Amino acid sequence: MFSMTAELSDGTTIRDVQEVVEGSNGVHLKKEVEGGDVKRVAYIPYPQLVHVSPDS
Repeated sequence: MFSMTAELSDGTTIRDVQEVVEGSNGVHLKKEVEGGDVKRVAYIPYPQLVHVSPDS
């Protein structure tokens, strides 16, 4: 499955993101959890999100 890395304004990185869903004031980051389900693991307000890039 295709995965991405999100970088936040404080330097934090969130790896192995499977889906990014736009919300009204930010993005929902979703990752695969045990059992193979994809669940929301974080909500990041737009001002705190620097970028999301594909993993190589």
